[in-house]
Amino acid sequence: MHIRLLSVLIINLFSLPLSMKPPFAQTATNTDSPKSAGEQYCNIQVLTEIPGDELILAMQFMTYSLGVECGYCHVEGALEKDDKKTKLTARKMMRMMREINKGNFESKQVVTCNSCHRGSPRPVSIPMVFDSAAKPSFERTPESETTLVNAPRPEEIIANYVKAIGGAAVLAKIRTREEKGTITVGGRSLPLEILNSTGAKQVTLVHLTNGDNVTAYDGTSGWSSSPNRPARPIPAVEVMSARSETDLQLPLHLKQIYDELKSLPSENAVDRETYVVAGMNAGEVAAKFYFDKDSGYLVRVLRYTKSPLGPDPTQIDYEDYRGLNGVKVPFRSTISRPNSGFVVQIKEVKFNVPIDGARFAQPAAVPAPKQPSS
Repeated sequence: MHIRLLSVLIINLFSLPLSMKPPFAQTATNTDSPKSAGEQYCNIQVLTEIPGDELILAMQFMTYSLGVECGYCHVEGALEKDDKKTKLTARKMMRMMREINKGNFESKQVVTCNSCHRGSPRPVSIPMVFDSAAKPSFERTPESETTLVNAPRPEEIIANYVKAIGGAAVLAKIRTREEKGTITVGGRSLPLEILNSTGAKQVTLVHLTNGDNVTAYDGTSGWSSSPNRPARPIPAVEVMSARSETDLQLPLHLKQIYDELKSLPSENAVDRETYVVAGMNAGEVAAKFYFDKDSGYLVRVLRYTKSPLGPDPTQIDYEDYRGLNGVKVPFRSTISRPNSGFVVQIKEVKFNVPIDGARFAQPAAVPAPKQPSS
């Protein structure tokens, strides 16, 4: 039972919550064309037109925003049923949110579930009494984040980072990387392997006693699997967002990954003063990169996966940079999401080792055994 729980938790942390059953009974269809949520699942009444593979992202965003699990709205074992009042309320809230954004913000995702709930099932309607110890946080709007700031140009900040970790010529020669270490999650450390290849290819394996948890990206798509469970695709929007983690030569490709790079106001991150560079796509902040003003190292990435209800954040803090073959790499990473977090400690790194390209490809589905004829 403990191993199964860890398996579920690791899948939830590394990619998508594959332990979650599809939130509604899937309809039977033989077409290979992409399906909408309304076509792929039963009893969808609000998010009917979104891509079917983004429905889990929408459900995930709601659990983050309300601080709840699937069972708060769904009946276990019969997730398509409408037996719970909370599910009916959720539909009303999604319709209300869409109308607010449509009528006031040109249908942009300005008002989301999290705007009011802030991690609680019930929004707080009464202002809080002043407490000198409390420090309310205020989100910066995209407009305020991307206005002119007194900071070096993004190109200068990135060039300084490239120089700090070894230089562009050295980075360009790295074709593969093999890392071995541990992942600490749920109070337990487990063996871990991360394999990278050029072209934003990456496979992460967490070794459990009953098999491996695998999260893989092949440069254009991704998939995840856990022991005794089939591989399942990762939504395209998550694959795009994860490029900031999977690209082996990331600083050399930032201009290709994002439409535009902008300097933001300096911030403190990992107890360091940092320059902040935003990666913009379609006029929105898709990721933020935090560079230590003193060392030039990249110490934090905050990336957003665009879900149908709002952006899902993933934060990665990098520490313990060490030199190896002329390149500086972080040996410790702390990955955080709204409902979870874990630490990766690397113990061994090798560059330019042979890695079979098949390691990144999603395995073929195993056909179900034929039933004997009566």
